[in-house]
Amino acid sequence: MGCKSSGEFDPGPFAPGEKEAKTSLTFNVSDASGNPIEGAYVVSFRKLAPLHIRVGEGFTDAQGLIQIEDNTDTKEGYANIVAPGYNSHKVALKVDQKKENRISVTLTKQNVLKILSYNVEEGFKDDAALRKKFAEWVAQYDPDVILLQEMQHFTDQSFGEFAKSYGHEYAVLSKTVGFPTGITSKEEIKDIRKVIKTGVLHHGYVSGETFGIRLFSVHLNPYELDNDRNIHKIARKDEIKIILDDAQSYAGQPVIIGGDLNDHNEFDRDTFGPGYRYGERDHTVTNTCKAYGYFDSYPLLNTEFKSTSVEKNNTTNEGYRIDYIFVNQLLKSNVVYADIVQSAYTDQFSDHYPMYIEIKKSN
Repeated sequence: MGCKSSGEFDPGPFAPGEKEAKTSLTFNVSDASGNPIEGAYVVSFRKLAPLHIRVGEGFTDAQGLIQIEDNTDTKEGYANIVAPGYNSHKVALKVDQKKENRISVTLTKQNVLKILSYNVEEGFKDDAALRKKFAEWVAQYDPDVILLQEMQHFTDQSFGEFAKSYGHEYAVLSKTVGFPTGITSKEEIKDIRKVIKTGVLHHGYVSGETFGIRLFSVHLNPYELDNDRNIHKIARKDEIKIILDDAQSYAGQPVIIGGDLNDHNEFDRDTFGPGYRYGERDHTVTNTCKAYGYFDSYPLLNTEFKSTSVEKNNTTNEGYRIDYIFVNQLLKSNVVYADIVQSAYTDQFSDHYPMYIEIKKSN
């Protein structure tokens, strides 16, 4: 289930028979003047409690239209619509079965800062073709800043060249060995700090300022204390306190902490409800972020569970969330869009899905 080579959505094995009445969603995407937006990307989700499953996706045509067949026999859901040069939009759906549903979507010209955080699994496995696909895909979101984790197989020079392939002139890695984190940006990254504390921080992190925001790209220890691979017996709760104490130095300015925290959270446990396999997992890291005055951006604007782990059956949205973008109080009210980007494209790049937010620019 996904996109055909033509860009048309392929319903796969769930396609109805020819004589059966079909449920379809026709999205009409335009700008504020009513002009059609070609090349907007639409991903549609339908509610199958307790989850929302992905049922179709694709690009709008020259008339700003895309039609998606829906064979779930459910009435509620939502869709995410993105396009370069425009603010992204999430629309709630009420679906009439066995008929065409027409949904008009108006996108506003971009007046936000776009930020993506992504663990790309061992530097795209050192696969040049996959890196190229990523650069092509990320142009659809056209983020101003990207926080990256697991940037293996890059030197400082090759990482800079990679960033330029998707329009970012500035790039910095925390290190070039092990599992580096990185930041890329359309604007200069100032006051760069690479924090590597062997035996104290499992991967370390990189911090810098761009677009007037202090950013931390972080990746916490994946191993529990009793795991033999946790040689230095590093606890995530200690790592996050070091990072948060560091961030306290910038308490007077907007701060974002993004990355793979390898920790679960109470929001997912509560929104998934009974049957959530990870409900009893540790929440210490995310709760510590809250205690320091940081806000998990996804729950600020969403009420449904959504996974950042890529599962075998990707469209069912099973799994868990261990990737985050946390913002401080100065940014909380400026977050106007937040999503976990699940699509036929992000199914390919990693064993994680990226976090994505849009922030209203200060006057």
